[in-house]
Parts: sequence; C-alpha cells; structure tokens
Amino acid sequence: MRALLSTLFVVAVAGSPVQAADLYMKYKLFAVGLPIGSGVMSVDFGNGSYSIDANGGTAAFGKLVSDGKGSVNVRGNIASGTLQPKKFALKVKSDDENGTISMQMRKGAVQKVAVNPPQDRMNQRIKVTSDHLKNVLDPLTAAVFPAPKGLSAESCNRTLELFDGKERYNVHLSYKSKRQAKTSDGRFNGEVLVCRARYEPISGHRPKRKTIQELAKNKSMEIWLAPVGDKPYLVPLRASIKASFGSLVVKAEKYKLKG
Repeated sequence: MRALLSTLFVVAVAGSPVQAADLYMKYKLFAVGLPIGSGVMSVDFGNGSYSIDANGGTAAFGKLVSDGKGSVNVRGNIASGTLQPKKFALKVKSDDENGTISMQMRKGAVQKVAVNPPQDRMNQRIKVTSDHLKNVLDPLTAAVFPAPKGLSAESCNRTLELFDGKERYNVHLSYKSKRQAKTSDGRFNGEVLVCRARYEPISGHRPKRKTIQELAKNKSMEIWLAPVGDKPYLVPLRASIKASFGSLVVKAEKYKLKG
C-alpha cells in the first residue's frame, strides 16, 4: 500500500507550508469517495535554486490505510530549467511504519543515502545497483514538471526515473487529453493536461509482493497537470488510480500563487 500511495502522489502522505512560497497547494486524499487524508505542498523558486516542502496525514481506512503523518522536503539547483535535487529528507510515523530517509544528490546521481530503520528482507529484494542511482529524481522533485512548451502533449510524454531512498522505479507518462478543471477555492480555473501514468518497478522492491505486481499491471493511473502561473513548470492538480478495493484520488482544493 505504501508503494501505491507514494506512486499515486507523494505529497498526500508526506516540511511545513511556506506561505511566502511561489506556489502553495492543499490536497485531499479520497478512497472510494471517502476523505481519508490531506496534505499541503509549497514550492519556491530562487535565483538558480528551488525548494519544495510538503506535509500531511492519513486516517485509518480498514486494513488498507493506517493512521499516519509525515513530512518531506527537498532543496536543489535549477540548470537550464531542469530541477537538480541536492538534499532530500522524509519522515514518516504511522501504525505500521516509522522512520526517516535522507539523501544527498548531485546532478541526478545519488551520493549518500541514510535509511532508519534499515530495510528488512533484503534477500527477497531486487538489489539496487550503482547504475540505478544515476540520472534519477526524488519523488517530491518529480512533482514539479519542467514544461517549456506548457500544456502540450510533449509535456506529458516522458518517463520519470525515481528513487525514494529505498526503491528505484519508473513512472511512464503519456498524453491522454486536455480538459477544464478548477480547485474548490476557485483560485485555479483553467485548462489542464491529462496524462496516463504507468508504474515500473526497477529495484529495491520484493518482486513476489502482490501489491507490486498489481501496481505494475495497473493501467488506470492518471495525473492532471496544471501550470504554475507564467513559470515554465506544471504541477499535479489531481491524480487517481483504480485498485481492487475501489478508487484512490488525490486532488488539490487550494491553489495559491505568490503575489
């Protein structure tokens, strides 16, 4: 379930919002139409640098989701419009998982990882090799899409190569459509890009785990991308997936641009 939620959209269960940031968003997480969690994300673009902070929590939902809360933040550089993470930190506390992850990265390569507590059942997991830790993004940086061509099909058609400190996986995106969308607060009301998404496990996972197998076969995942004002970036306004128990949906309710 952790892999399913983090792939759907990391900020729904993922530091505190920076009100002066360039973009502030609040999300809600729904399972079969019922609200089970919320989260906030703030994005700030500096002079050749960026920062993203998120936090949130979930409420118990049967055996699928437990009570939990977490925070995640990343800092990095911007080179030719591309986000290059330098420091990533995640902290999670729930009924079935407690721990921290920190990473140091440089130009897409992971240089140092600290996972506490360490992963278990390592003999059952696909080994993460040094090659797997090159040309990757952390999951939070991946939530801000460089899009110099804006809401074009090309902005959808890409593969995100991700490493979350434990598992290496790809998210393959492809163009589906465009549509009109708005947030509950009315601050965003406009056209969004609708992308299909497909999860591909690479390493760090247990290949015999049923959740991983089901997620890799799932073709229902979808992400709606919205512009960040006049900046050449897109961010998720909504993400959804149909699972065996029903649907999971993350959607933005608040969208606030600086100024």
